[in-house]
Amino acid sequence: MMKVVAIIPAAGMGKRFGSKTPKQFLKESGREVIAQTLEKFNSCKAVDEIIVATMPEHFVRLSMIVRKNNFRKVTTIVEGGKTRHDSVHNALMISGCSKNDIVLVHDSVRPFVSSKLIIETIHHAQKFTCAIPVLPISETVKKISKNDYVENTIDRSTLATAQTPQGFRFGVLQSSFQLAKQKRFNGTDESSIVEFAGHKVKTFPGEPGNIKITIKDDFKKLKTK
Repeated sequence: MMKVVAIIPAAGMGKRFGSKTPKQFLKESGREVIAQTLEKFNSCKAVDEIIVATMPEHFVRLSMIVRKNNFRKVTTIVEGGKTRHDSVHNALMISGCSKNDIVLVHDSVRPFVSSKLIIETIHHAQKFTCAIPVLPISETVKKISKNDYVENTIDRSTLATAQTPQGFRFGVLQSSFQLAKQKRFNGTDESSIVEFAGHKVKTFPGEPGNIKITIKDDFKKLKTK
């Protein structure tokens, strides 16, 4: 029987955010950002297990969050790496998945994801093997020279921004990570790694509200949700 495993990389130190506490562990209205994210996957009936990758110094803190919120689907907390790539790879190694199982990878600081989007990602991954939600770019995009002059305007009709969760058949994702490691390729997201390995990635509409908290202005949006 096919299972669905969600991997949540949460080893980032939040340097761009400008806080001593990693942004996934900051609280708003008494709840950590990562707790709000984990709740979405823990409550989704289509998700069977959750694996979280974080730094060893945060194991106790994360374990307390899991126990306090009764996140029963969180089966493993694994050591994160220096990069997102390393963290996800560590989680894949201990997942116990079969090649046709579905793996979802989701940003720990993207707490506004809906159950609908999670389920849509699973369905698209089942059908197309590799699938990611995207949003069209609404702003005009310019290519800028080293001297800060506009070189040209890029046709935005063929461009989109990628969101998470990103969904894959385990066998394809694992083999892609192995190839990337051999070739020393470090992708910025999981879809870039399977693209590097030669696989096609299906896109489908994401959600405008599914934002990633990167700077402090993003964190303020928690107050309005």
